[in-house]
Amino acid sequence: MPPTPFFSLLDNLEALNHEDKYSAFHIIQATYKSSADTGSHITADILIPHTLRNTAGPGPRPVVVRIHGGFLVTGSGLYPPWFNSWILEYALANQAIIISPNYRLLPEVSGREILDDIHDFWHWLRNGSVVSIIQEKYRGVALNHGSTLVVGESAGGYLAVQLAISYPSQIRGVIAAYPMVDLRSRFYRESYSKPIVGVANVPVRVVNDHLATLTQESQRPWVTAANPPDRLELAFAITQNGRYLEVFGSADRELFPMERIEDLLSNGEKVRLPPMFILHGEQDSAVPVESSKKFVRFLREKLPQTTVMLYTQDGDHGFDAEATLETPWLQKRLDIISQVWLEPSSAHL
Repeated sequence: MPPTPFFSLLDNLEALNHEDKYSAFHIIQATYKSSADTGSHITADILIPHTLRNTAGPGPRPVVVRIHGGFLVTGSGLYPPWFNSWILEYALANQAIIISPNYRLLPEVSGREILDDIHDFWHWLRNGSVVSIIQEKYRGVALNHGSTLVVGESAGGYLAVQLAISYPSQIRGVIAAYPMVDLRSRFYRESYSKPIVGVANVPVRVVNDHLATLTQESQRPWVTAANPPDRLELAFAITQNGRYLEVFGSADRELFPMERIEDLLSNGEKVRLPPMFILHGEQDSAVPVESSKKFVRFLREKLPQTTVMLYTQDGDHGFDAEATLETPWLQKRLDIISQVWLEPSSAHL
């Protein structure tokens, strides 16, 4: 019997599951948030190029904040198949330090709580704790917070955009790969046939069974990392069966980037976003490409002073998996991002 599409997907992911992807980096895992009630904690992984150990007085290094995807339901900061190699290459080429946070996952928490985690991570990143951790092994290495780039894929792209709205003056640029920026679209609200990377609709009972296992919120241990196959079927089931906003939340307009920007503008606030590069596959079956096109149209209408680049080409979710720094379409746009990311700044720590 031939394997089902879901198991074929798992086989493909396993083929990419190589820890040696990070061989050029020294990795330190650090806790940025804890819960006294449940004994849980959330970690971030700090990736330091080995070459910095051999560099005399390397000083403050550029920062790449990279946020993982997985529908906000699965994934982790260092899950190799979803950490695209071009991001690692880009950091190495600029001797930049990568910080990749985990965060609590749906449906054990809501979208609002995930945003709370990302805000807590950001404050931890900026308060000097990371420098102290790095200098235990790499004396003389610091972070140049004035050169911070935020990168996210899929759900991580959504969180990258949310950070940009919250802390625009602290972020030099954003790269959002196939970001989930239109969560009120029909794709997330309604149940219909929507194969995701070839996997037909997962039965809704997968969602119902999981929700039935959840204890009272105050007693739930935090779920902050899950490498597929763990929770991947659950992520598909929530999305395919139109249950996403049920677990994510729908009443809070701050959860939705376009509504959030509209409200800020309506309140008379000046909204200035850092330059953005958004990339998306035209046949993306996990995050419809129209969401990125709609978001870019919105930015160009509401915030015309924002520099936003949109690149699309044929391909499904993760179409950039084989891209390198020599891939023409990527190289061209990274050159533009580099100009703003690495521009000299006095904001060093």
